[in-house]
Amino acid sequence: MKIFAQSVAVAVSLAVGAQAGAEVFRFVSLPDTQIYSENRFPSMSFPPITDPAGTATIFSAQTQWIVDNAEAMNIRYVGHLGDIVQNAQDPARAPQEWANAKAAMDKLLDADIPHGTVMGNHDDEEHGEDYNAGYLANFGPQVFAGRSWYTDSSPGGGGNYQLMDHEGQKIGFLNFSIDQPQAEIDWANNIIRSNPDTLFVLGTHRYMYDYKLIAGRYNEENITPLGTFVVKENFAPGVPDGNYGQQMYEKLVVPNDNVFMLHAGHFHSEWMRLSGSFDSVVEETVEILTDYQDARNGGDGWMRIYEIDLESSTFSWKTYSPTLDEYRSTLHHFVETIQQAWIQRDQVKALLGFGSDAEYLGFLEANLKDNPLIPDNFLALHPDWDADYFNAYLADMFNVPNGGSIPAGFENILEWENLWMLAFAADPTNPLDFSDGLRSPSGSLAVNYNAFVPEPASLALLSLGAAMLMRRR
Repeated sequence: MKIFAQSVAVAVSLAVGAQAGAEVFRFVSLPDTQIYSENRFPSMSFPPITDPAGTATIFSAQTQWIVDNAEAMNIRYVGHLGDIVQNAQDPARAPQEWANAKAAMDKLLDADIPHGTVMGNHDDEEHGEDYNAGYLANFGPQVFAGRSWYTDSSPGGGGNYQLMDHEGQKIGFLNFSIDQPQAEIDWANNIIRSNPDTLFVLGTHRYMYDYKLIAGRYNEENITPLGTFVVKENFAPGVPDGNYGQQMYEKLVVPNDNVFMLHAGHFHSEWMRLSGSFDSVVEETVEILTDYQDARNGGDGWMRIYEIDLESSTFSWKTYSPTLDEYRSTLHHFVETIQQAWIQRDQVKALLGFGSDAEYLGFLEANLKDNPLIPDNFLALHPDWDADYFNAYLADMFNVPNGGSIPAGFENILEWENLWMLAFAADPTNPLDFSDGLRSPSGSLAVNYNAFVPEPASLALLSLGAAMLMRRR
């Protein structure tokens, strides 16, 4: 299986923890805040809402936490991954949702913290050529006029980029609205190629999907034992001459060595994909999917904190929620995936060609649950396991506090042994290895940054001069 093999191949390059120190460059990604902006309250609706204060407070808590901690933690940048609001196409609801989102994001603007945004499919007004009018009115180039860190926008205003400096290394953040019109791709290529000494992080909304056993870039041919799949979705209404994730990869990532990372939201999951590595040290683009919108309270405030440490040659991340005041464990994602196996059954049935729920549930039972070769309840040995907490979390995910119920066969988290081994284990050959894997909310990679951005010419000449001086001696 492609994903299984990839997990084995890269597991050796992962290590728990992150480097600390003044030299670390931190940036935050805010994925899919749409349910927060919509401001939902507890009900039988999906996703499950348990916060009686409403979800809008979560978005404001995220940006306020960033403002409060930016200086102490050296948070230099914030990137929003799109789906800022839920109902941009609804004239009755959109104004309040944009107002909620703007109130939260304005906290960053008022604190003059560099940031960028992208338009998601839920930000699309679906009104012909004016499909992005609401997004541009609230987060277009005019909002950032005069900010020294806002370098420029694309001709249509949907893309934007920021160039920054960290200890002599230039770091660029280049953001694209959903489905990347070809004109935006051409614009971005010109920027990347014109700045060969800049380490670029690309942000967009829709790029990768992750059904755990079947995962990849949209429009990528994915060959698995379950069949060959090419997953597409309709382009966002109004987007001219769009590009899928695979086309973005071929046109922007492959030709440009200085693209270090690409991150996106849209599909509810967290998944890291490494295009390649050498001797356990990453030398090719890191691709990351992060989206929590279907989790409790539309995301429970989870947001990613990334760390670029040039001195120790590491790239690290962790996932934190200001409203929960806790760091996310892989077990959160695992429990959410059990719920998603039920919630997304119609999508997966269509993907795999199953004709009924019974056929699909039989597949789950045979492939993702109890494995006689793996010790029963071995997940209870996980260092983050807390039976009361995660059983309550599963109940919340199925909205039990508001009258929902857990479907038959989904009640016991610890039965899903194969799901853990196939999709979450860092080393699928070792059930008791609980180190971080490709679907972990925290971890660290050893990175050869020189593979992305060669040593600056000035430093190279200085080194050459010093070497010649030593020879003369």
